[in-house]
Amino acid sequence: MKETIYNETLTPLVPLNYSTVFNDAKYYLANNGHTVNLGIEMGTRVPIGLIWKGKQYYYHELHFHWGENDQHGSEHYFNNQSYALEVHIVHYLNDYGDFDRALNYSDGILVWSSVFQTSNSSETSNTLLQDVFNNIDKIINAENKTYIKPLPLSSFVSENSTGSYYHYEGSLTSPDCTESVMWIVNHKMISVSSDQLLSFRLLKGRLHNTSNSVWLENLTNTDRPTQPINGRKVFTSVLNYPNSNFFNKNITSGNNSTSYLTPILENTQNATQNTTYLSKTYKNSAFLTGTASNLFILCFILVIDCFY
Repeated sequence: MKETIYNETLTPLVPLNYSTVFNDAKYYLANNGHTVNLGIEMGTRVPIGLIWKGKQYYYHELHFHWGENDQHGSEHYFNNQSYALEVHIVHYLNDYGDFDRALNYSDGILVWSSVFQTSNSSETSNTLLQDVFNNIDKIINAENKTYIKPLPLSSFVSENSTGSYYHYEGSLTSPDCTESVMWIVNHKMISVSSDQLLSFRLLKGRLHNTSNSVWLENLTNTDRPTQPINGRKVFTSVLNYPNSNFFNKNITSGNNSTSYLTPILENTQNATQNTTYLSKTYKNSAFLTGTASNLFILCFILVIDCFY
């Protein structure tokens, strides 16, 4: 077993306008045939993003990953367990001007990830995101888009999470496999009810037309399989983070309530080369989906985003 490494240089994230509701902006949900994106059409040029380790990252887009049931869907695993939903908020380093240019640099992209856990209890319904869940059934088919009420991006991250997270360096590829993603994964999970996620599993993807058949893809599993860790190190921003007993006993409920996750990492031997891909098809929509590094008992499983 290999524990995650405490890194004192992992300073708290400083959100920029994450709690701001821009009433002159248009917020929308879109089914791009692979996932659901949340977009913001800004009426004014106001920076939304993060400052991390002295660098300013601008918001690019937000998307969801889910599975066919409540036990599957997240792309980061904790204690060898996947959860029902994961949200990725994608940013690019302002110094590089735009998302496409930032892909060429090792520090160019920052993804802030939150994992959601479910319960059958009505007390775990997430009222902050209820309008999002209510409108998913309006984008059943690929290329569907619907506008929703403005909401702050802080609704998609757990409370008090800016200083409590895991970090590792992942990668996207053009053909040269450029390392470009700085991953920030919150220690704490967000609560959501099972009923709120049902509409995600009704979504449809692309129409596939082959010589033998025509079929419409069901978007029931939008995560990627786990892969070997390949020697990557996972860091934690909190020294002596709570152990597994604490994890087992401290599950709370409510809006954006939290569970503490145990950071013990399996050192995978003889890992094969793990590369990641950014397809030209998806590059325009900035859709990042992923595989994860394969870890085991009491572990934190990495996502190394990829396309194929």
